[in-house]
Amino acid sequence: MLAISQSGTTYNYLNWVPTESGPMVTQHGSIQKELENPDRIDEHYYEILDEIFSQVKNGDPICTFSLDSSSVLFSTCYAENASEEMINWHLNQCRDDELNKVMDYYHFSFSPESGKVLNMGIPKAIRNSFQTNMSLLKSKMNGLSVGIFSAEVGARQWMHAYKNDSYLIWKIGKKKIDELLFIKNDELVTYFSFHRFGKKSKMLWQFGDGDIANLIMQDIINVQDEKAEKFTSAQQVYLYATDGNMKDVKFFHTLELENLTLLNPLSVLESSEEEKVHEYNTLALAETGNSFGGIDV
Repeated sequence: MLAISQSGTTYNYLNWVPTESGPMVTQHGSIQKELENPDRIDEHYYEILDEIFSQVKNGDPICTFSLDSSSVLFSTCYAENASEEMINWHLNQCRDDELNKVMDYYHFSFSPESGKVLNMGIPKAIRNSFQTNMSLLKSKMNGLSVGIFSAEVGARQWMHAYKNDSYLIWKIGKKKIDELLFIKNDELVTYFSFHRFGKKSKMLWQFGDGDIANLIMQDIINVQDEKAEKFTSAQQVYLYATDGNMKDVKFFHTLELENLTLLNPLSVLESSEEEKVHEYNTLALAETGNSFGGIDV
C-alpha cells in the first residue's frame, strides 16, 4: 500500500506491506512539485504519481492520497441525524449553482447534541484527475482524505487514540498558525485554527463547538507559558508538523508533558530498513494515516 500526502508543494509518501506482525514500512520519502498551470491539473497529478511510483517500484500500487486542506472548502450546517435533505438544502442556499457543479461534498457529523454537520467540498477536477491517472498508471486509488483528518485516522490506528475519552490532533504551522481537531467519545467536537502568539493569540476560523475551541486555545497558551505541566482540555494530545516548522515542535516536546505524543508513524511501525528514525523530520508522514484505516497496528 502506498500512502501519499500533500503539504503545499511537498508530496510525502510512505509505502508499507502487510505482515503477520502488522504493517511494515518498506520506503518513505518526499518530492517537490509546483502546480504550474491549474488548467492542467490532470498532468500535474500524473507527474507526481509517476515520479513517486518510479521511486517506490512496487509493481502496480494501491494508493491513498491526502490533500492539502487549502484545496478544500469547509462549512457547517444544522442537520439532525445528518439528514441528506437538510444538507442539500443548506448547500443550495449558501453556495451558488456554478460552485455546486464543480465540487463534491462529503459530510462529517459533530457530536449529536450539537446537531451540526461539517461539510467538506473537494473539487471534482481533482477527483476526476485521480480516476484518469490511476487508469493510465494501471493502479488503484483506495481512498482520498484531507490533511489533519488523515492524521486523525493515523492517531487512532498507530497510537490507539480511541482508547482515550478525548484527544486532540494538533498540527503546528508556519508563523505559529496552528490547526486542531478535537475528538471526544469517538465524536468530532471542534475543528479550528488559531494564531498562537501569547496574550495576542486569536482564533482565525472555527467549526463545531466554539466554547471547547476557546478552552483548548487557552490550555495551549498555559502550557506554552509553562503555567501547566499537562493539557487539561484533552486526555491525550498528538502533535505533528508538515512544513518543516520544527522549532516549536521541539519546544513543546522537550517540555516532557505527560499527555503529549509526537504523531509519527515511524515510531510505531516496523521497518524493513535498518535506519535511525529522525523523530522530527519525518513528522509530515502523520498525514498518511488514511492508508491505515481498519488496519491492526
